[in-house]
Amino acid sequence: MRGGGRVSDRVLGIALGILLGLAVIIVFLLLGSRNTIDEPSLSGGGTTQSQTQPAAPPNKANKP
Repeated sequence: MRGGGRVSDRVLGIALGILLGLAVIIVFLLLGSRNTIDEPSLSGGGTTQSQTQPAAPPNKANKP
């Protein structure tokens, strides 16, 4: 073969790369995102959330 590697080696490398990438994302979500500004609270520790109302549509001008 010209590439020097077998097809199974390439497939194994791609699969390991995808698994490693997913593992990094999962570790970040579980450990690294605790210090972000918009951290969700799963324990319900008394945090309050305020909801903003959408802007009211403008009044339509009276047609003559």
